[in-house]
Amino acid sequence: INISINISINISINIKMSMATNCVLTRITRISRRSFASVAVEAASSLSMGNNSNVSIPTRHSRHDPPPACLSSAQLKEVTEEIMGSKPGTLIPYEPSRRDDSLHAWEVADESIQKVEWLIRGYSAQVNDTKMQMIYSNFKSDEQQSDQNTEDTDPAHCVKSIQDLMTRMETEGNMYMDLRHQMRSQLALEDQQESERGDSFIGDQRSTDITVNTNTSTPLVFAPPGQTIGMFDTLLDTMPMATNIETPKTVGDLLRTVNQRFDQDGGLQYNVNPNTVPTQMTFNAGLRAIANTQNMSESTRDDAIMYAFATFEGLRDSNVKRNAATYAYMLQIVSTFFPPSEMAGNISHALWLMAQEDQVIDTKVMRAMEVVQCGNSDNYQSFLKETILDKTVDDIPQRWKKFGRSLRFAYDDDTY
Repeated sequence: INISINISINISINIKMSMATNCVLTRITRISRRSFASVAVEAASSLSMGNNSNVSIPTRHSRHDPPPACLSSAQLKEVTEEIMGSKPGTLIPYEPSRRDDSLHAWEVADESIQKVEWLIRGYSAQVNDTKMQMIYSNFKSDEQQSDQNTEDTDPAHCVKSIQDLMTRMETEGNMYMDLRHQMRSQLALEDQQESERGDSFIGDQRSTDITVNTNTSTPLVFAPPGQTIGMFDTLLDTMPMATNIETPKTVGDLLRTVNQRFDQDGGLQYNVNPNTVPTQMTFNAGLRAIANTQNMSESTRDDAIMYAFATFEGLRDSNVKRNAATYAYMLQIVSTFFPPSEMAGNISHALWLMAQEDQVIDTKVMRAMEVVQCGNSDNYQSFLKETILDKTVDDIPQRWKKFGRSLRFAYDDDTY
């Protein structure tokens, strides 16, 4: 009887733990698919723009409507100058708190994050063929269209502006963490000195001027607040329209930062912070930027191949599902940076088999396979003729394309 009771209790506990884990993972997936990072509780303050007009930075966003963006060139310039010209440490000021954890840090940073994301989406919306441009193309008024100049719509200028804003947020986050570390170290030293002296002024009798929690149960290290996965996604989505010989290396550095921040917040097992959980757009936008880079030199070619396959592997390490866009951009990279050869055909065929196994083949993958130059390899040519040439996605088995749409970043858009 005791054995049966223990077995039933263990089964019940395991089922409940499994259900709880699935709920957490589902929550991460749903939140991380959003185009914005956070939702503030309090209304943001207005920014004075002159001429008796105010710009309100929105802090509450609908799950179904697109996140707000700065679509006015004049506002973009003025608010960006305000952000970049502010005193270091003022955008995310360190505020001692009894909680003093990651959640508190992100709450302190939220207003500045909302403002910077509003600007970043505005810069991305100025560039053709970006997600933000497609979303906001019908939202611009005639006045907003007329106040744009050539520099505002230059992709390189917009990418540089986004990078500058993100660098500023990175600096602010690092300053916050440095001040937090100094405060916690000082309080820990004071606690140790009081303990060694046998001082009685410990616990409730201690001065309440400093309210920082030094409990060891509070995580000492977490991703610095400031840069959100929404910022990385928007930057990587804009970069394909302004590529240069440094683009592959830049993509690699950005994705390395994304992975580091993901691991700092707990990695695969414990990270439930939507601000640092990568999405399909994070990796696929990086692959798209590499695929759009011109093969101008051997160093560019080597960097493109190295960082593309590192990104491809990074999807697995971050537990993000590979989808049709992943394989389509990888095939474009093979076609651009590998010389016509049997090796290129073999690599492409291997990617096809992996896409087939993941059940994500769609029209983009099929057309990308046709472009690969295999150096007149008879095996690859016969494979194309039998499986892909003169065929559509309707002609292939259903089991090859089962998740072709459901694993997209956006169900009705095959870009990512």
